[in-house]
Order: sequence, then C-alpha cells, then structure tokens
Amino acid sequence: MSEQNPSPNEPEQPAAPAAPPAEPVPAQPPAAEVPAAEPPAAEVPTAAQPPAMEPPPVAEPAPAQWPAAEAAPVVPPPPPPPGYPATPGYPGGGYPPPGAPYAPQTSSNAIIGLILAIISWAVCPIIPAIVALFLAQSATKEIDASGGRIQGTGLVTATRIVSWINIGLWAAIIVIGGFFFLLAIVAGTTNS
Repeated sequence: MSEQNPSPNEPEQPAAPAAPPAEPVPAQPPAAEVPAAEPPAAEVPTAAQPPAMEPPPVAEPAPAQWPAAEAAPVVPPPPPPPGYPATPGYPGGGYPPPGAPYAPQTSSNAIIGLILAIISWAVCPIIPAIVALFLAQSATKEIDASGGRIQGTGLVTATRIVSWINIGLWAAIIVIGGFFFLLAIVAGTTNS
C-alpha cells in the first residue's frame, strides 16, 4: 500500500524533498480501499507429468570477420649494384623479380661429355670418347624430360661430333696401321 494513495483513515506522510515541480499537480480524490490479494495456493506437481526439459541453446558461430585489405605501397625494384650488368627482360636491373621463372640450366651430363670428348684427343683416345657418347645420350634424355628447364642440345651435338671424329680417326689409324703391318710381313716373307 505504499504506492497507493492514502486512505481517509491514514494520515498523509510528507513527501521527500525533491525538485519543485514546474506546474502544480492537482489533488486527486482518495481512492477506494482495495483489499489485499490472497497469496496463490501452492501448486503441487503431479508425479505423472515429468518436468519439461528444453534443449540447451545452440550458440551460432559468429561470421568470420576479415580485416579490410589495405593497399600495399608499390616499391620499385632496387637498382643493380655498380658494375653489375643489367639483365634484359627484367625491369630495373640484373635481379629477377620475386616469382619470376628461373633461367634455364645447362645439363651437367652434356658439359662433362664435351670435356671428355676433348680430353679423348690428348689422353687415351678411345675410352673417354665412348664414355662421352654415353653421357651425351643421357643428357639428351634429361633435356627431353625437363620440359625446357634444362638446355644443352648444342653441347650434346658437339660431344657426339668430337667423339665420333676421334673414334673414326683412331679406327682409321688402326686399320691403316694393320694394313701396313700385314704388308710388311708379306713383303718380308717373300724376300727371304
């Protein structure tokens, strides 16, 4: 009853000091006394009905928040060091930009084969030339399988030419030398 208007039987209590109202409030007539409500009877749950269980709330994942893409400043590539020649095709110098394809490599088998073919002219002529031919064949397979990453077909061709000339020259020397050796034997036996 503290919030209701006072009844005629109860004395009015003074209001707490507050800010004065801007307009005077008209007095209201006293309201009729309302009887107090009776407390509700306690409800007894029946044993036949189990209490209803609600499923636990499912938390929905929050949508992913990506940070706003910031424009990266464009930085030109550094100039080449002094005395370093600029590579044609790459802007600004001799260093390729990141992500650029690498320059093709030369087959190591082709290089070694050419070296052995040249050595076969000075040292033990037949064996290094034959080994050089096998390396040339291996280099050809390696170059074909690389898809353009490995080069060296010119070296392979030079290896084959030099090796075959060396083998052919020494084969001719052996055949001609054998012919003259047989001719000397025949001439020696007829003179005796």
